[in-house]
Amino acid sequence: MKLTYENRMAVAGHRGDCYNYYENTKTAFEMAHREGADMIETDVRLSSDGYLVLIHDDTINRTTNGKGRVCEMTLEELRSLNAGDKLHPEQIPTLEELLSWAEPLNITLNLEIKEYYSEQTKERCEKCINDTLALVERYNMRHRIVINSFDAYVLEYVYKNYGDKYLLHGFYPYSEMFNVTIDPTEYLYCACIFANDKKEYYDFLISNGIEPWIGASVTQVSKLEMCKKNGARLITTNNPADIIKKLSEME
Repeated sequence: MKLTYENRMAVAGHRGDCYNYYENTKTAFEMAHREGADMIETDVRLSSDGYLVLIHDDTINRTTNGKGRVCEMTLEELRSLNAGDKLHPEQIPTLEELLSWAEPLNITLNLEIKEYYSEQTKERCEKCINDTLALVERYNMRHRIVINSFDAYVLEYVYKNYGDKYLLHGFYPYSEMFNVTIDPTEYLYCACIFANDKKEYYDFLISNGIEPWIGASVTQVSKLEMCKKNGARLITTNNPADIIKKLSEME
């Protein structure tokens, strides 16, 4: 299974368009799509009552008007918060809302599982993974989904239990991930490159059939050109419109 993209180097909106709008909100997702992003990247966590919600941090402190840990709050409590401002109020979205919105559109989703594995959190981590994939299937989105995590336990769990049914996104060098017990080369579809000026990193991934992706630190045209020349297939960016414009001007 391969993803197809509108842009020659695909563009993923990091938490939507989080440069111009509040991250991981309905508006940020909608605007990233309207601006031409091929993909939306977002973060998946579990509420205390088991709902899949889209928020990056393990607390609500930075991105809402409340304080507390996501895992200790119910969906109702999380939805009562303002993830925007007084003039532009936003709710924390659920994964189901995102899938329902994206299903009829020509856009892919990159779902970063933020419930990490430990002996104490094993059940919670696996529930987040299984419930996410069950929703993906319910909305018939499997062919437009990438599952992403810095926790290799998450990726290995999907690989061991679902085979090659889902596209898996890791990070390179592999030392950027943790809980690694299987060589990620065995199962990765793509990897976001750290130290993205090192051509040998691109060469390694490409030679092993893994798509090289780059992250939001790449904003300058000169660096975009270098990454594209080295073989980068996708860039995750905070500002999709800006990157799409720069990529267009490079052609």
